[in-house]
Amino acid sequence: MVFETDMQMRLKLIWTGLAVAMLTALALAPSAGAAQSHKGIVYDLDGTPVPNPPRLNQLDLYTPDDVGAGASRPVVVYVHGGGWATGDKSNKLNDKINLFTGAGYVFVSVNYRLANNPVDLSYPPTRVRFPTIPSDVAEALGWLDRNVAAYGGDPRRLLLMGHSAGAQLVSLITTDPSYVSSWGVDPAHLLGTVSLDTDTYDITERAMTGNDSSKTMIYNAVATPQENAVDGAWARYSATNYADPGDPDFLLVTQAGAPRRAANTEQMATLLGQDPATSVFKAPYDHEGINAAVGSPTDQSGETAAIMAFFASKAGPLQPATSRVTVLKRPKTVVKLRHGKRARVRFRFQAESGATSFACRIDKKKERRCASPKSYKVKPGRHTFRVVAVGSAGERGPVRKIGFRVVDKRR
Repeated sequence: MVFETDMQMRLKLIWTGLAVAMLTALALAPSAGAAQSHKGIVYDLDGTPVPNPPRLNQLDLYTPDDVGAGASRPVVVYVHGGGWATGDKSNKLNDKINLFTGAGYVFVSVNYRLANNPVDLSYPPTRVRFPTIPSDVAEALGWLDRNVAAYGGDPRRLLLMGHSAGAQLVSLITTDPSYVSSWGVDPAHLLGTVSLDTDTYDITERAMTGNDSSKTMIYNAVATPQENAVDGAWARYSATNYADPGDPDFLLVTQAGAPRRAANTEQMATLLGQDPATSVFKAPYDHEGINAAVGSPTDQSGETAAIMAFFASKAGPLQPATSRVTVLKRPKTVVKLRHGKRARVRFRFQAESGATSFACRIDKKKERRCASPKSYKVKPGRHTFRVVAVGSAGERGPVRKIGFRVVDKRR
């Protein structure tokens, strides 16, 4: 049995209070339905040869059922673990999908090229290793930067989360902005990172003092001692060598029953300029249990609540505030056609505040950018006009819908 210290109890109360505030805000927002899935999206941006198997340069994207292009929701990007050599973007995902899309986020799970499995103890120099592995994750973020808006995500509000080796990857990418910058992503768009129980913030330390299994894992995916002597890979890929108070905030989750691992996690928090008492969550689970608890209906530890409160505090409102449209002039409910084959209808509208443009649509025609006043020629029958205000970053307000009917009085 794991007993909570006074500090753990205070930390849980802090996160629980934040979670209550976050859940209250969600209750006031439009509720999300079942998730829409978009699986096997290739995120290649530079024409890299397709890896074997091809899924290693793909991502899966999930959106709330009521979210489409222009919705501008924050995006949670998850990176799986597996010692940089195993694992997949689909591992232990159902609860996470339900958790984040149910709360209104766009959720993305990323694959990346993997080191040899089983390990080739000759460590061939042509094997997959760093920096290829973190660069793949950064490339996926580059693809999201260019494309996630089409799925209702906001590329300016990216939230990272990883488990184990995936936690090492998101920690490195967050603290060393050169990875995302190289793929055209503004590092300022990384708003916060959740690290789930990694033991490799300091790869040099683990390569020097870890057990044989840890050393083999690092030699396989990062560098052997001989390779490290040439390129300094262990230090170059240690997040502890980049972490400073200027980085985005972290929530660092670790095992309450693993003192050495907890101490390393607290050290990372200190390097980030954060108070370990409030930024480190010590969960009463083992390594795999920490990952499985995220979004689980059985998680009573406060871990899920802490993660959701942290992301809510970093991302701000799910939907950026945008202006409502006021319709100043519209056709009568019944428009009488007196000559010709079509009636001309005219709409005049304005935004309350904050809009830089409008988008209009008549019936099932394609939505197009428009300005007030807007006129159409329409045939007899029922028609629906829609107009929405659009902000400077593409965020959209609520759709204003006007229905009317055209009748031919000559018949």
